[in-house]
Amino acid sequence: LNVSNHITASGNISASGTIISNELETQYRHFDTGSNVLGSAGGSMGDIVRFGGTTTVAGKIYYLKTDGTWAVTDADNGGESTGSIAVAVGANSTTNGMLLRGTVNLGNIPGGGRGAPLYLSVNAGSASNAVPTGNGDIARVIGYNLDTSGKIYFNPDNTFVEVSA
Repeated sequence: LNVSNHITASGNISASGTIISNELETQYRHFDTGSNVLGSAGGSMGDIVRFGGTTTVAGKIYYLKTDGTWAVTDADNGGESTGSIAVAVGANSTTNGMLLRGTVNLGNIPGGGRGAPLYLSVNAGSASNAVPTGNGDIARVIGYNLDTSGKIYFNPDNTFVEVSA
């Protein structure tokens, strides 16, 4: 622990455990509000994290696995669509980052007009303006269209509905 200022304290002070165990641990807490050109898949502005070391496809939607890596979402499977999700900014989750919230170009056209809500799709890693309707599908709003070319405001809802057809 590096302290650049003097700390003055009175009374009894004690501490135990690890304050910061290593640099890797702190990397998980760093956010970036960087921006890339919105004209191409994965181009984004917003809250970006860089960890997981996962090979990704720019513009695809991924969920965070329990081992700290990323895998492509799929509304056909609750385990792949109900937790923390992000859009890949480039070819690697650590090098390029994952957009948690913000403006992004998905690189595909999810359908619907400007302002239309978008849902996780049953097509892996994609969004759609159509609500999934199959038995066991997960209906989850992930953002809204900004135009009709794949640029969206990505702000995944923390709630979802499992379809019972």
